[in-house]
Amino acid sequence: MERQTLRGPECRTAGLPAQQDCSIQEKINLETRIRDGVWKLLSLSTQKDQILHAVKNLMLCNARIMAYTLELQKLEEQIANQTGRCDTNFESKARTACKGKIAISDIRIPLMWKDSDHFSNKERSQRYAIFCLFKMGAEVFDTDMVIVDKTITDICFENVTIFNEAGPDFQIKVEIYSCCTEESSITNTPKKLAKKLKTSISKATGKKVNSVLQEDDETCSSFSSAIFDAKYNLLAHTTLSLESAEDSFRTHNLSINGNEESSFWLPLYGNMCCRLVAQPACMVEDVFAGFLNQQQMIEGLISWRRLYCVLRGGKLSCFYTPEEIEAKVEPALVVSINKETRIRAMDKDKKKTIHNFSVINPVAGQAITHIFAAENREDLQKWMEAFWQHFFDLSQWKHCCEELMKIEIMSPRKPPLFLTKEATSVYHDMSIDSPIKFKSLTDLIQQKIEETNGEFLIGQHKESSPPPWATFFDGNHQVVQKKVLSPGSKQLHDGKGKKRRAPLPPSDKAPFTLKTQNNTDQLIKDNWEKTG
Repeated sequence: MERQTLRGPECRTAGLPAQQDCSIQEKINLETRIRDGVWKLLSLSTQKDQILHAVKNLMLCNARIMAYTLELQKLEEQIANQTGRCDTNFESKARTACKGKIAISDIRIPLMWKDSDHFSNKERSQRYAIFCLFKMGAEVFDTDMVIVDKTITDICFENVTIFNEAGPDFQIKVEIYSCCTEESSITNTPKKLAKKLKTSISKATGKKVNSVLQEDDETCSSFSSAIFDAKYNLLAHTTLSLESAEDSFRTHNLSINGNEESSFWLPLYGNMCCRLVAQPACMVEDVFAGFLNQQQMIEGLISWRRLYCVLRGGKLSCFYTPEEIEAKVEPALVVSINKETRIRAMDKDKKKTIHNFSVINPVAGQAITHIFAAENREDLQKWMEAFWQHFFDLSQWKHCCEELMKIEIMSPRKPPLFLTKEATSVYHDMSIDSPIKFKSLTDLIQQKIEETNGEFLIGQHKESSPPPWATFFDGNHQVVQKKVLSPGSKQLHDGKGKKRRAPLPPSDKAPFTLKTQNNTDQLIKDNWEKTG
């Protein structure tokens, strides 16, 4: 193979480390300004919670400044030792594995309280402020601060920490810091002494001594709180590497500092559970893409078809057009590219115009061969370089390239249960931003869209026929009210309402007249006399 000039991160220019040098120096200046602001805030803080958070942020700033300083020294050494050689043979070059994302989440640290401390704790127990620092190279991240007492059995951190530029040789140092939030014996001494003097001597003298000691206690409280009460100490630490990465929870050993006599000490089991996920760039990004011609054998005849091939995630996916990728169409051909795959250039003669290579995969004891042809020799060299680099990435990231691990980011609309505040009323117990209510509203909107065939979104609605009872309210129809009376009931009229017209007589009977009424009365009288 002829030598070629490579592009990308493998060939650094002389100005790139200098640009990184300026970027790191800007970060150091930023953290220095933040640290100065935190110091000013700490001098004005009076609440214990404010002091704890301020001291925690100071530790984070100092850790980042130290990490940036070390990274700056490494870059200066790199610039001094840089030779500027970029041309090399892709088969024998010193390769660098691709970068990847590392995510650590769902940290659980179990505690081992005594039964007497955990179950028989009637008085208010000591409380501890706990947080973690994650360090990898020049990147330093922290978690939220949680408060722990003897009623807590597990220290839980729901933060998702992501390192974006990690190599396969990464090492994440996890440091757990603890601080006892109760007032120290030094700050409690004036109050205890005042109480003892007030009860042991006369009332008048005791009040005077008590007032003097309270004034002294108020003057030194701001200094003693920052000095004694908000001092974090390293409780435990561990180091995570590529071997610890897995798409599930794993237990890691902790190195514990201090003992029971330490004010910051907590009874740890000595283990930490967490989920460490690694996503190499070769699994989530396209390593190389371009058109290739694939050889086919149809009824004993050789034919070629032009395909757009993408090398990514241990597979060579082949499509007819690049637009099929955006349309999420299934590829026409998928060829596995793993540590068992063998790729060979079938024609190394520069004079010939055919530039073929074969991809061989062992399947069930047989070798499955796919033959591809590049457009020209330059494309063939690019594809061969991409395959060699991909093989190297797979060998360095190891089991992380067997299957893509997913990074789950916690939704801000649904905080974890143990971080929510205790509800004090029914109003506070109602969650307005509840994902369940939001989901039901989405279902209603989706149902409305399906019923109106999408017209609900554009504001056009078909005029539906009104129900039968709607005619009673349009004001264009006369309403006749009927009332059914029993035979023995009498209908009363107040003279104000209109009289209802009497119905017509039956057709088979003669109309009513005065003569017919007299005949009826005479007939009834004759019958009565006969019966008498």
